[in-house]
Amino acid sequence: MNVFNYVKTHRKTVLSQTALHLVMAILLFCMVYPLAMSVWCAFKTTVSYDVTKFYPTLPLKVDNLTTAFSKVGNYMWNTVAVAVFGITGSLFIASLASYAFAKMHFPGKSIFFMMVLGLMMVPGILTLVPQFLLYKNLGLNNKLIAILLPQLTSAPVGAVFLLTIFFKALPKDLFSAAEIDGANDFQVYVSVAVPLCMAILVTIAIQQINGLWNDYIWPMTVISTDYEKLTVSAGLIVEFRDLYSQNMPVTYSGYLIASIPLLLVFLFGNKFYIQGLVGSAIKM
Repeated sequence: MNVFNYVKTHRKTVLSQTALHLVMAILLFCMVYPLAMSVWCAFKTTVSYDVTKFYPTLPLKVDNLTTAFSKVGNYMWNTVAVAVFGITGSLFIASLASYAFAKMHFPGKSIFFMMVLGLMMVPGILTLVPQFLLYKNLGLNNKLIAILLPQLTSAPVGAVFLLTIFFKALPKDLFSAAEIDGANDFQVYVSVAVPLCMAILVTIAIQQINGLWNDYIWPMTVISTDYEKLTVSAGLIVEFRDLYSQNMPVTYSGYLIASIPLLLVFLFGNKFYIQGLVGSAIKM
C-alpha cells in the first residue's frame, strides 16, 4: 500500500512539474522570440522581409545599420547628454537630501519627508499639462534643457526615499568617528556616506537611465517643432513613422541600435545593480 501511494504521489509530482516546465517554456518562447525576430529582421532586405519575416535568412544586409545610425545617432547623443548631466545632478540632489533626512536634525524634518512620500504617490501623467504650461511660459519649449530639468526636479523623489532608508540603516559609529576627527556634515557626507552607498546609487542610476531612454511622452510634448533636440525614443517615432514606414528592416535596425547603450549599461553595471537591489531590500 505504501509503495502504491508513493508511486501515485511521484506520478502526480512528475505531471505537475512537467506542466509547470511546459508553461514556463511557452512563456519564455513568447518573450524571447519577438526579441530574436527584431534582431534578424534588422538585417533583411525589404524583399526578404516581406516574404520571410518570421525566420532568419541570408545574405545579411549590414548596410541597414549604417542607414539607421545616420538617422538615430543625433538622438542618441542628445539622450546621452541629458543622462550624464541630469542623472548626475539627480543623484547628487537625492543623496544630499537623503543624508539630511537620515542623519541630521532640523525643524519639520518629518513633515518634509512625508511631503516627499506624497509626491511619490502622484502619477506623472497628472502633472504633464501643468508642467508643459510652466515650461512654455518660461520659454523653454523646443530646447534640450526642457528635457534635462525634469531629471533634476522629478527624478530625485523616489531616490530620496530609498537612500534615506539606506542611510538610516548605516551604523551611527561610522559617522560619529568622522565627526570626532573634526569633519563637518558635508565632509562626513562625502567621505563616509557616499562611498558606502555607491551600489545603490548605481542601481538608481540604471533605473533612471532606463526610464529616460524609453520616455517619449514628455520629449514629444515639450519638443513640438525642433525635432533634432529629441531624445532617442521620441526621435525613433518621428524619424521612422513616415520616412522609412515602407522599409521595416531599417526601422528594426534603428531600434536595435538604440537598445545597444542600455544593454552595455546593464552589462557593466549588473554587479552593482544586484548589490543595490539586495542591499536596499534587506535594509527596508
